[in-house]
Amino acid sequence: MMKLKKMNRLTLFILLLCGVILPASAQKNFKYKATLQKIDSTGFYRIGLQPALVAKAKPDLSDIRIADAKGNFVPYIQAGSLPQKSQKSFVVFPEVNNTPKTDTSTVFIIENKTGLVLDRLWVKLQNTAVKRKVNLLGSDDLNQWFAIQEDIPLQEAVQNSEGTYQQLLSFPASNYRYLKIQVNDKNKTPVKFLQAGIYTEYASAAQNYTAIAPVNVIRADSNKTTFIDIKLNDNYQVNKLHLDISAPRYYKRGVTVYQFVNNGKDLLSEAELSSDKAPDLLIAAKTSHLLIEINNGDNQPLSIGGTKAYQSDEYLISYLEAKQSYQFLAGDSLAMTPEYDLKFFADSIRGNTPVIKHDTVIKNTNYAVTAKPAGKDYTILIWVAIIVSLGLLLFLTLKMTREVKKQEGEK
Repeated sequence: MMKLKKMNRLTLFILLLCGVILPASAQKNFKYKATLQKIDSTGFYRIGLQPALVAKAKPDLSDIRIADAKGNFVPYIQAGSLPQKSQKSFVVFPEVNNTPKTDTSTVFIIENKTGLVLDRLWVKLQNTAVKRKVNLLGSDDLNQWFAIQEDIPLQEAVQNSEGTYQQLLSFPASNYRYLKIQVNDKNKTPVKFLQAGIYTEYASAAQNYTAIAPVNVIRADSNKTTFIDIKLNDNYQVNKLHLDISAPRYYKRGVTVYQFVNNGKDLLSEAELSSDKAPDLLIAAKTSHLLIEINNGDNQPLSIGGTKAYQSDEYLISYLEAKQSYQFLAGDSLAMTPEYDLKFFADSIRGNTPVIKHDTVIKNTNYAVTAKPAGKDYTILIWVAIIVSLGLLLFLTLKMTREVKKQEGEK
């Protein structure tokens, strides 16, 4: 009996030690942090992600965490994961019947008969809880396909009784007639797509953007082509480029946008600048260096007063306690997308949740201490103590089990 009490005390000590050490240690894996605005009442809040924070995070934002004053991670969901409850204005795109059947991927092809330029698409799936990635492609003839967006995480179903759920896919604006949703699921059971389409209010509503600054722009005109070299001071998420064009009165020019990667450049978009629409280029890039090439043909170069870069507004939704201190953490290259129970209760979140912001992004001093320790670091000794304690706990458990069996055999 005495041994059992000692073992219980040892177990309690180990659990308390792990509870104190693990949250603090986890925070040290993140290079950057930003304090959240304090709130006066408890509830759900929509937290805006400023460009400076997104620049420090991974492209899919999988390394962003919300931590409370004790270092515990607070659950959140991305705002795009919220279900749309009104179906009145939903336009379903017809499925193309000649969808190919393969053993390596699930393919769902639809036709955009509206002719609208799209930057988002709602897909309806049979309830599933698997981890897959989606590629989105576009075509005008069902023969030649072009990449639009790659490796979009497929979300798990939220809690409901309908047996189906919707997911929003966001991507660079495209006007392809056909869209192909491709799920890489080689040697796996396929997922089931039911339909895809758009909400008409989303098709007409303007997307909100936040400016990225500062921007260093160098322009050069050469051999019927205008080159605009754009350098940013960090690896920002860029979703829109705006050109301040003042002349001529009428113009229509082909334009190509590239991002620089290592020693080369990757094509981001082939579009058109025209005097009958806004001089905006919609792209999706995580970069610090862009290049715009405008084909002038036999025309004089455009008069461009300036070029600005923007990030589309991103939000996380979380349930926060009043008067508590919270902070964003980001910059862990090994972090994976967190799995929180909150996603099963998305229906409980109202559409008019209040918006809060975060303060300036700074270096996480805990990470700096871990990367360049000053003085003595007892982390290794603590872990050794935990391992030894667990070993001792296992030894005492086995010994007690043998003694109990021995006593039962003597009866």
